[in-house]
Amino acid sequence: MKIVHCFFTLEMGGAQVLAVDLLNKMCSQHDMALIVVNNIHSQALLDKLDKRVAVYKINRKEGSRNPWPLLKFNLLLRRLNPDIIHCHEPDIGKIIKAGVGKLLYTIHDVAIPTTYYHYYSTLVAISDAVQQELAQRFDRPIKKVYNAIDVSAFKKRTDYSGAGKKIKLVQISRLMHEKKGHDVLLHALSQLKKDSVSSNFSLDIVGSGDSLSFLQNLVSTLNLTSEVSFLGERNRDWLYQNLAQYHLLVQPSRYEGFGLTILEGFAAGLPVLASDIEGPAEIISRTPRGYLFKKGDSQDCAHVLQSILDDYESGRIALLMQNSKPVTEQEYSISACVGGYLQEYQALLT
Repeated sequence: MKIVHCFFTLEMGGAQVLAVDLLNKMCSQHDMALIVVNNIHSQALLDKLDKRVAVYKINRKEGSRNPWPLLKFNLLLRRLNPDIIHCHEPDIGKIIKAGVGKLLYTIHDVAIPTTYYHYYSTLVAISDAVQQELAQRFDRPIKKVYNAIDVSAFKKRTDYSGAGKKIKLVQISRLMHEKKGHDVLLHALSQLKKDSVSSNFSLDIVGSGDSLSFLQNLVSTLNLTSEVSFLGERNRDWLYQNLAQYHLLVQPSRYEGFGLTILEGFAAGLPVLASDIEGPAEIISRTPRGYLFKKGDSQDCAHVLQSILDDYESGRIALLMQNSKPVTEQEYSISACVGGYLQEYQALLT
């Protein structure tokens, strides 16, 4: 099959990471291409693509009313003549006028407007949470293929001793605190520090985004400058090699259709703490290696964090991790995801 993945922008995020993994896994047996319409892209992500994946950048200026880039995009689609056009942003469908290929759209989050869904032959949700939320407001069949990661790429943590050690926490996400809840975690850590004689934790925040200055100011206000570090954006290789050095991954989002970083934490052999919203809770409910706290509640987050720190100190975490398997080895493997999408592609062509 000839398959083209389309984005307006290719910044670092769950949808983009998934697309890169799908392109790389499918290119050995299928003709794969990626088109980025706007002139915003992560070179680190592009560098991870297999050389067999064709990459096309239209370089449209975001928000431009110039029709030429959209014409160029459609002429390219007509020349490529794909069997499948796999879109990851809902409004791409409205600009596709090439008259080639079947259109499939992956719905990567909850509460995405359905305005442009009629342009697509197939709609695919990334989780039970996304599928169920959409079913309440959109009268059309929604398929489901679980989001996934390449589990084998991650270095695994095997040492869970924590007695007398500083426990290293990590949050990986775009710096968009209104959604990702960085501020909830920071307030929780501030509470832990106030309740302790000395802080026995550190937090690395990985990612870039518009909330950087807000979060830096909050860290200063909460007197957490000795405990919290901003590492900026890191590429996939860094994640594969370094995530295992941490003791706990925290994902305190206020809303989230899935939570790919939760899978990454499990793949690296870490326990994971997340807010009790539908997407993350769906994953964590399937393994004893996960913990939940009440969405937006920094006090509850602090309470569960303290429990995890105590479990590291007592050795209970080591027993938990040694006697359980991460959920990523089951439904959320990249091979299962690839198989699910190939099945949907074939269904469109028959």
